Amino acid sequence: MRSVYGETTSEFIEKKSRFIGLLFHVEDNETIEEKLAYCKELYPDASHYVYAYILDNNTQKASDDGEPQRTAGYPILDILHKNRLNDVLGVVIRYFGGIKLGAGGLIRAYSHTISESIKKATFIEKVTSYYCKFTTEYDFLGDIDKIIRDKTTLDKVKYDQAISFFFYLNNYNFEKIKSALFNHNGYNDTLEIIEEKEVYAKVID
Repeated sequence: MRSVYGETTSEFIEKKSRFIGLLFHVEDNETIEEKLAYCKELYPDASHYVYAYILDNNTQKASDDGEPQRTAGYPILDILHKNRLNDVLGVVIRYFGGIKLGAGGLIRAYSHTISESIKKATFIEKVTSYYCKFTTEYDFLGDIDKIIRDKTTLDKVKYDQAISFFFYLNNYNFEKIKSALFNHNGYNDTLEIIEEKEVYAKVID
C-alpha cells in the first residue's frame, strides 16, 4: 500500500487550455476539503477544479466539476488506481483557452496531467512502525551509536549508568537492525518495543 509524500505539481498546455495537476497525501475527508479549498485559493478564477480521491483502499470519489460526464474526474481516478495509490487526492485545475477539446481530448488531457504529477512524486508506503528502546554499556557505545544514528530515526538518548536509545524502526528494517545491535552489544539482546502502529513512511533499508 503506497501513497505520495507532500505536494506535487505539474502543468500541461493543450490547445491554449492550461491544466495544472496537484497530488496530495490525505487520510480523511476533512483534509480533502482543506486541500480543495487550498487549490481554489492558489489558482483563483479557474474554469474547472476537477478531482478524484481514494481513501483507505475503500472510499473513492471523482468530480468532473462541470466538464462533460466521465471525461475528467474518472480519468484521474483511473490513473490513481493504475499507479496503485491509496490515501491520495488528485486535483487538475483547468483554465479554458477558448478551444473545445472534445470528450476524447479531455480524457487524454486530464489523464496526462495527473500522470505527470505522479512521475514527479515521492512515494511513501504503509509500514508497521516500532518505537524502541535499546540499552547498552559505555564499552559498546561507539558502534551502537553509529548504527542507531545511521539506520533508525532517533528520538532521544538518556545517559545514566547505562545508555538508553529511543528510536523508530519499521518492519522493513527491524530484523536487520536488531541483529546488528545484538552483534555489537556483546551478543546481549536489550531491544524493547514500546509501541507498535501502522503509519506511512519512506522506507529506509
